[in-house]
Amino acid sequence: MLQRNSDLPYVIPDEPPVRPAESWQYPTVDLREMGRILRRRYKLVVLPVAALLGLALTYLMLTTTLYTATSTVLVDPRRANVVETNQSVLSNFGTDDATIESQTLLIQSVAILVRVVGKLKLTEDAEFKPKPGLLDPIRRLFSSSGPSNGASPENAARARSVEILQRRMKVTRQGTTFLVDIAVSSESPQKAATIANAVADAYFEEQVRAKHDATRIAANWLNGQIDELKSRVVASENAVEDFRSANNLMVSQGVTLNDQQLTDLNNKLIAARVQTAEARAKYEQVQNIARSGGDPGGINAAISSEMITKLRTQYADIAKNEADLSSKYGARHPLVANVRAQRRDTQKLINDEIRRILDSTKHDYDVARSREVSLQQNLDQLQGVSTSSGQAQVRLRELQREAEASRTLYESYLARSKETTAQESLEMPDSRIVTKASIPIRPSSPKTMLILGLAVMLGLGAGSVLAFLTDYLDGRIKTLEQAEAIAGVPALAAVPLIGTRELARLAKRGRSELDRYDPKTTKLLPPALQPPLTRYAIDEPGTFFAEAIRAVRLSLQRTMRSQPVKVVQVTSALDSEGKTTLAINLAQSLATLGIRTLLIDGDLRNPQVTRSLCPRADAGLLEVAIGQVAPEHAVLVDQSTGLSVLPSTRIKQVEYITELMFSDRIVDVLDYFRHRYELIVIDSPPLVPLVDGRALAELADRIILALAWDQTPREVLSHAMDLLSPVSDRIMGTVLTRVDLSRLQFYDYYRSSAYLKPYGTASLHAGAAR
Repeated sequence: MLQRNSDLPYVIPDEPPVRPAESWQYPTVDLREMGRILRRRYKLVVLPVAALLGLALTYLMLTTTLYTATSTVLVDPRRANVVETNQSVLSNFGTDDATIESQTLLIQSVAILVRVVGKLKLTEDAEFKPKPGLLDPIRRLFSSSGPSNGASPENAARARSVEILQRRMKVTRQGTTFLVDIAVSSESPQKAATIANAVADAYFEEQVRAKHDATRIAANWLNGQIDELKSRVVASENAVEDFRSANNLMVSQGVTLNDQQLTDLNNKLIAARVQTAEARAKYEQVQNIARSGGDPGGINAAISSEMITKLRTQYADIAKNEADLSSKYGARHPLVANVRAQRRDTQKLINDEIRRILDSTKHDYDVARSREVSLQQNLDQLQGVSTSSGQAQVRLRELQREAEASRTLYESYLARSKETTAQESLEMPDSRIVTKASIPIRPSSPKTMLILGLAVMLGLGAGSVLAFLTDYLDGRIKTLEQAEAIAGVPALAAVPLIGTRELARLAKRGRSELDRYDPKTTKLLPPALQPPLTRYAIDEPGTFFAEAIRAVRLSLQRTMRSQPVKVVQVTSALDSEGKTTLAINLAQSLATLGIRTLLIDGDLRNPQVTRSLCPRADAGLLEVAIGQVAPEHAVLVDQSTGLSVLPSTRIKQVEYITELMFSDRIVDVLDYFRHRYELIVIDSPPLVPLVDGRALAELADRIILALAWDQTPREVLSHAMDLLSPVSDRIMGTVLTRVDLSRLQFYDYYRSSAYLKPYGTASLHAGAAR
C-alpha cells in the first residue's frame, strides 16, 4: 500500500487546460460513421433480413412451381397468295405499332382462349379449375350474384378456365419488331408447351376463320348483285338493238352502215381528186408545149414510155449507120438512100407514139374529172341522209353508253365473284409461327435466387434504415465528447464495464473468510468479503478500470493543487448509474496515496456504500448529525487502504432526511470533518428524482457527475445541469461509467478496447456492474 512521504499535498505536474466544451450538436454522418452505425446496430440490420428471408422461404415452400414455355409468332404484313387476285376481301396487316399491338391483344382475347380451352379440354384439368380459398365465403357475401351468373355449368366452368389461363399466359411484343412471344406457365412442362402451341394455332385458326367468314359474306352479296346487274345489262342491250332497228341504224364492224359508206366515199373522193389533179397537170403540160412549139417528146409520159425509148434507140442506131455509110459510099449511094428511108420511117413511128400519148393524157384527165364529179354527188346525197338521222344516232349513243356501263359493272362484279369464290376455298393466315414452344427443362416460377436476393437486399435496406433511424433517435450518451458538449464541463474519464465472469472470479477469494466472519459485526467487511467491484481499482491496478479511476483522481488532484478543495460530491442524474462504485474506488485510490480521505454515504434513502462495506453499521451520518453518536465512534477505517468511511443507517422517517439535508447540522458535520481530513468524498443521492443531492451540492467544493454509458439520456443530463446551475462553477466534470469498451469502438475508437488492448493486462468481458 502506498503511503505519504510528507504532510504536503500530493503535487501533479501541470497539464494543458481542458478545452471549453461547446454546445452539443448531432454530428454529421460520414461514410466512416455510417459504417460504425451499421456495425453497432448490426442486430437491427440483420433482423429485417432474417424476417424477410423467413417469409421468402415460406413463400417458396408454399407456392406452386411453374414451368413457362414460349412460342414466338411473326405477324407478317406480307401476304402469300396461292390464287393470284388483284385484291382480297380483308386487306393485309398494316406495319404501324397500333396494328401489331392489336394483334397482341387479340392473341390473349377470350375468343382465342375459349378455342384453346375447348380443344385441350382444360375444363377437366384440375390445374385450370378454381381451387377453394379461405376468403371465398367473404367474397360471396359481397358478390351480387352467383359465380355462374345464370349461365350453364359448362359455360361457367369454361369461363373460369379461361380466367385461369389468362392469368397463366403473357403475350409480349419483342421491342418494335413484328415478333410476338406467347408465354404460358403451368405446373407441368409438357402441358405448358402444349398450351403455348395451341394458343398460336388457335390464333391462326381465328385469322383464317375471320377471313373465310368475310369472304363468304362478300361472295353471297356479290352473287345477289350479279343477278340484278345481269338483268340490267340484258335490258340495256335490247333497248339499243330495238332503237337501231326502228331507226335503220344497222351496225357493221362497230359503226352504222351510213357512217361506213360516208367514210368510204370520202376516202374515194379524196383519191379521185388527187388523180384529177395529176391528170390535169399532165394535160396542161402538153398544152403548154403545143402552144410554144416545143418538142412533145420531152414530156414525162413520152420520156417514161418504153416504146418511145426503143424507137429512139433504133433511130440512133440507124442515124449512126447512115453516117457511116455516107462517109464510106457517099450521099448518093443506094445503101445510104435505104438507110435514110429507114430513118424517116422510124421518126414517123416516134411521132405517132407521141401523138397517141398526148391524146391519152387528155382522155385520162376527162375520165378523172368525171369520176370526181360522180363521187362528190354520191357523198352529198349520203350526207343529206346522215343529217336527217343525227338525232336518232345521239339517242343511240346514249343507249349504248348505258348498256356499256351496265356491262362493265356486271363484268367487274362477275370477275370479283369468281376471285372471292376461289379465295373462299383457300384462306391463309397473315401470321406464321417462328419458334414452336419446347418443353422447359427448369422452372420459371418461383425464381428462388431472385426472391432470396430481393429479400436480402430489401432486408438490408430496411435494416440499414432502421439502424440509422434508431441511432438517430437514440438519445443516450455514448462518448465523452457528447458528455462534454451537453454538460459544458470536461469529461474526466470513461470507466469500463467489468464482466460477470471477472467479478465471479474475484468473489471466490472471500470463501475462506466466510468461516471467520461474524455476521453481527458493525465494522467494515473484510476486503475479501467486500463486493469485488468496490475494490477493483485496488485489486486490479493494471486494468482499464483502474486507469479510468486514476484519470479522475488526476483531475481532482490538479484542482486541489490550485484551489482549496475539501468536499467532493459524487452524484448522478438518475439511480443505478454507477456513482457509488465510482465514489468508493475514487476514495480508495486517494487513500492509497496517503491522502487522509473520508467517504461519506450521503444517500440516506438508499445507502449503497453502507450495504457494500458495512451492512451492519449501527451508527452513521444521521446519528452524528443529531448528536446521538460522536463522529469518532461512527467513522469506520479500512486498514488495507487507510480509507475512513462514514456509513448511513436505514431511516424509516423520510421527512427527517430532507430536513437534515437542509439543516445546519449537516453543515456542522462537514465542517467538523473538514478540519480532520484532507478530502471528503460524498456519495450523494441522484439529482433528478430527489432534492437531497441538490442540497448537498450547495455544501460541496467540487461535484463529479456520473453518467451511465448507453443509458443516461441527453435530455436527463441537460436537466441535471439545469438543476446544478446555481453551483455550476463547482462542477468539476462528468465520468462515463459501465462503458463497454468492445462496443465503444463503434463510437469512439481511440478510447475503446481495440485501441487500448495492447496496453492492458486484464481481459474484460460484457456484464453487469453496480
